[in-house]
Amino acid sequence: MRMAKYANAGELRTSVKFTKIERTKDADGYPVEVEVEVLKTKCKWVNVHGTEVFTAMQQQLREPATITMRYSPLINQKLIIYKGKDTEPYEVISIDDIEDLHKWLEIKVQRKSEAE
Repeated sequence: MRMAKYANAGELRTSVKFTKIERTKDADGYPVEVEVEVLKTKCKWVNVHGTEVFTAMQQQLREPATITMRYSPLINQKLIIYKGKDTEPYEVISIDDIEDLHKWLEIKVQRKSEAE
Protein backbone atom coordinates (compact mmCIF):
# COMPACT_ATOMS: atom_id res chain seq x y z
CA MET A 1 0.00 0.00 0.00
CA ARG A 2 1.38 3.38 -0.99
CA MET A 3 0.91 6.42 1.22
CA ALA A 4 -0.88 9.42 -0.24
CA LYS A 5 1.79 11.97 0.72
CA TYR A 6 5.46 11.42 1.37
CA ALA A 7 8.87 12.67 0.28
CA ASN A 8 11.73 10.78 -1.30
CA ALA A 9 14.95 10.89 0.73
CA GLY A 10 16.54 13.12 -1.94
CA GLU A 11 13.78 15.70 -1.50
CA LEU A 12 14.59 16.16 2.21
CA ARG A 13 17.26 18.75 1.55
CA THR A 14 16.03 21.90 3.33
CA SER A 15 17.34 22.39 6.85
CA VAL A 16 14.77 23.50 9.41
CA LYS A 17 15.04 24.27 13.09
CA PHE A 18 12.06 24.08 15.44
CA THR A 19 12.19 26.19 18.61
CA LYS A 20 9.86 27.01 21.49
CA ILE A 21 9.56 29.85 23.96
CA GLU A 22 10.28 28.96 27.59
CA ARG A 23 9.57 31.30 30.45
CA THR A 24 12.28 31.42 33.07
CA LYS A 25 13.92 33.93 35.42
CA ASP A 26 17.10 35.88 34.86
CA ALA A 27 19.94 36.20 37.39
CA ASP A 28 18.01 38.94 39.23
CA GLY A 29 14.84 36.86 39.46
CA TYR A 30 12.92 38.75 36.77
CA PRO A 31 10.79 36.69 34.36
CA VAL A 32 12.23 36.38 30.85
CA GLU A 33 11.32 34.45 27.71
CA VAL A 34 14.05 32.35 26.09
CA GLU A 35 13.90 30.61 22.72
CA VAL A 36 14.98 26.95 23.07
CA GLU A 37 15.79 24.57 20.21
CA VAL A 38 13.48 21.54 20.06
CA LEU A 39 14.57 19.80 16.83
CA LYS A 40 16.82 20.29 13.81
CA THR A 41 16.08 18.19 10.73
CA LYS A 42 15.89 18.09 6.94
CA CYS A 43 12.58 18.43 5.13
CA LYS A 44 10.93 18.99 1.77
CA TRP A 45 9.95 22.68 1.64
CA VAL A 46 7.45 23.84 -1.00
CA ASN A 47 6.32 27.46 -1.25
CA VAL A 48 2.76 27.99 -2.46
CA HIS A 49 2.36 28.54 -6.19
CA GLY A 50 -0.32 28.69 -8.87
CA THR A 51 -3.91 29.04 -7.67
CA GLU A 52 -2.77 28.41 -4.07
CA VAL A 53 -1.31 31.95 -4.10
CA PHE A 54 -4.78 33.49 -4.53
CA THR A 55 -6.25 31.31 -1.78
CA ALA A 56 -3.39 32.33 0.51
CA MET A 57 -4.01 36.00 -0.28
CA GLN A 58 -7.71 35.64 0.57
CA GLN A 59 -6.79 34.01 3.89
CA GLN A 60 -4.22 36.77 4.53
CA LEU A 61 -1.37 34.28 4.91
CA ARG A 62 2.19 35.63 4.86
CA GLU A 63 4.62 33.65 2.66
CA PRO A 64 2.84 30.30 3.14
CA ALA A 65 4.64 27.01 2.50
CA THR A 66 4.25 23.28 3.08
CA ILE A 67 6.86 21.20 4.90
CA THR A 68 6.97 17.43 4.50
CA MET A 69 9.21 15.69 7.01
CA ARG A 70 9.65 12.45 8.88
CA TYR A 71 7.35 12.12 11.88
CA SER A 72 8.46 13.45 15.25
CA PRO A 73 6.35 13.50 18.42
CA LEU A 74 8.14 16.75 19.38
CA ILE A 75 6.31 18.79 16.73
CA ASN A 76 3.29 20.85 17.81
CA GLN A 77 1.33 23.99 16.86
CA LYS A 78 3.20 26.25 19.29
CA LEU A 79 6.66 25.83 17.75
CA ILE A 80 8.58 28.47 15.84
CA ILE A 81 10.30 27.37 12.61
CA TYR A 82 13.45 28.67 10.96
CA LYS A 83 14.27 27.68 7.37
CA GLY A 84 17.97 27.18 6.74
CA LYS A 85 19.94 30.23 7.81
CA ASP A 86 16.88 32.52 7.57
CA THR A 87 16.55 34.64 10.72
CA GLU A 88 12.86 35.51 10.15
CA PRO A 89 10.69 32.78 11.71
CA TYR A 90 7.66 30.91 10.43
CA GLU A 91 4.71 29.72 12.48
CA VAL A 92 2.63 26.55 12.20
CA ILE A 93 -0.81 26.83 10.60
CA SER A 94 -1.64 23.11 10.69
CA ILE A 95 -0.02 19.71 11.21
CA ASP A 96 -1.10 16.49 9.51
CA ASP A 97 0.22 13.12 10.72
CA ILE A 98 -0.26 11.59 7.27
CA GLU A 99 -2.73 8.72 7.46
CA ASP A 100 -2.07 8.61 11.26
CA LEU A 101 0.87 6.27 10.64
CA HIS A 102 3.49 8.29 12.57
CA LYS A 103 5.82 8.14 9.54
CA TRP A 104 5.40 11.53 7.83
CA LEU A 105 4.20 14.97 8.85
CA GLU A 106 2.82 17.59 6.50
CA ILE A 107 3.04 21.01 8.12
CA LYS A 108 1.48 24.17 6.69
CA VAL A 109 3.43 27.25 7.75
CA GLN A 110 3.44 31.00 7.24
CA ARG A 111 5.84 33.80 8.02
CA LYS A 112 5.40 34.91 11.62
CA SER A 113 3.95 38.42 11.84
CA GLU A 114 5.97 41.27 13.33
CA ALA A 115 3.24 42.04 15.88
CA GLU A 116 3.68 38.70 17.70
